Amino acid sequence: MSPRETDRARYERDLSWLWAAVHELPSGVLWGTDAASREHCDEMMAGLQEFERVLHRLGLDDHGEFIEGCRWHFEHYPHYLERRRHFIDYATYTRDRRGPTTVPLPAKRPR
Repeated sequence: MSPRETDRARYERDLSWLWAAVHELPSGVLWGTDAASREHCDEMMAGLQEFERVLHRLGLDDHGEFIEGCRWHFEHYPHYLERRRHFIDYATYTRDRRGPTTVPLPAKRPR
């Protein structure tokens, strides 16, 4: 498999699991079928950074809204979890902090 084919496969795999983590917003961030933990969010941040490197290698520069939305939630969800007794729910927490209530799936895919 060529490096480009490897990156395309990595792109599809990573996009799939990153999207799975945020597709239920504004209810919360998922890890599989369960709510993510602080450790899961740390892992997802590391995965998001690798995804950005793959995007760069593939020449895809139109995923900014997806990346920034994921980053916002992976950074803020642990804070919410630690203090959730102070909040009505994650949707309210997100709105109160002017965060994105959804993360759009990127339209462009690598060729």
